[in-house]
Order: sequence, then C-alpha cells, then structure tokens
Amino acid sequence: MRKRKKYTNTIPIYIVVIITIFLVSCYFLFSNKNFKYCSNENYLLGIHDSLPVIEINYNNYREDILKEIALKLNKETCCKTNEFLLKLSNNEKVNTTLFNYCRSCPIICGGRTHTRVLINRDYQLLVNEIPVENDSLTKYVFNLLKKPNTDYEYVKNCMLYWDLTTNKEYIEKTLIDIKKGYQLYYEEIALQQFGKQICKLTQKEIEEIKREEISIYLGVGNRITIPPPQPPKNN
Repeated sequence: MRKRKKYTNTIPIYIVVIITIFLVSCYFLFSNKNFKYCSNENYLLGIHDSLPVIEINYNNYREDILKEIALKLNKETCCKTNEFLLKLSNNEKVNTTLFNYCRSCPIICGGRTHTRVLINRDYQLLVNEIPVENDSLTKYVFNLLKKPNTDYEYVKNCMLYWDLTTNKEYIEKTLIDIKKGYQLYYEEIALQQFGKQICKLTQKEIEEIKREEISIYLGVGNRITIPPPQPPKNN
C-alpha cells in the first residue's frame, strides 16, 4: 500500500512574501515624498517625547557645532554619549547620537562599531568607502540590515560625516534616507513574524521585534586631530 505524501501548507508563506515585495516596491516608489510615522514606528525608531529636540547649523566648523549642541542640550558633552532628536527643516525628527570624543577621553579599543556614511565635497555618497547612488541609500541600508553575516552587525548605527560646504537640504535628505532604511527593515520583520504592518502590531508584538535601539551618530563628534608625537628629550 502506497504511503500518502505529506504536503506542507506553504500558501501563507507565499502570501507574506508577496505582500512584503509589494510594500517594499511601493515604499521605494514614493520614498521622495514626506513620510508620516505611526506611534509604533516612532517607538522602534527612537522618537521619544522624553528626549530633547534641537536644531543645528550643519555648515559651521566642527568645534562650533559641538559648542552649539552642548549649549542647546544645556550640559557638557565631552566623553559622553548624548542622545537627542534632531529637528529637520520639514519638522521631521531623527533620533541622533553624539559622542564628543575630546582629547581628555580614554582611548576606545575594539573593532568597527558604526557604518560610515560620508558626503564628500563633490556630493558623492560613500558607505564604508563604497560609492552609493544618491537616491539608493534607503535601499542600501535596508539590504545591509537584512544580511545575516555578523560583519554587518554594526550597520544598526550609522555615523554620518559631511563636508563643511554640503548644503543643509542634502544632509537632511541623507538623514531621512537612513531612517527610512531602518523603518523598512522593521516593516519586513513585522510582516514575516506576524503577517501585518508595524502600525497594526500590539504593544506585546512590538516588544518582541524590538532589538537594541538604533541611532544615527553625528560624525562631528568623532573627528579629532591627534597631535604629532613630541621629540624625545635630551638627557
């Protein structure tokens, strides 16, 4: 007597995959438009009412930017991790972190802890020294987050550098594109685990997909010029 073949029900999996592809495609299609985040998305992206909200002048020199941030946060930022919400021109807020590495700070040892995003003076976008098309950063960050390789664990924290002459609009667009990459990644996790969008998740479900908080670091706090070693003293 022949045994019956067992078939696993793969229809729900296919439905989730199709929905994910559709939403990702729609997201990239309309990514240049203003995007409104629901409370669940804001929670995952670190947009909390408890954090201070500030604006900065991106085109000042490094020391002037650091002084401006310290003044607006009303605290000493040196050798500390300072988290705040950066308010952009379109009133959108981005979770931002500054570690002001001063000369008095202890030396930090260890491997790479950030994904380096650089806007050079020619308005070329580089991610970990790799050129990326200006309109592809969201997708690039999203794809990095999806990679299972442990080498990409540091992508959860991008550190943004820009040239003194970079215009404000371009810097803020880059901040938004990174934020959208994180949002899109969380959206896919929600669909895969629960079969629904982030905004429709319960608080318990949100907690289940929440990992270590992500943030965009400002590279101005990491640029420190190390003086040349002093010549040996004559005995």
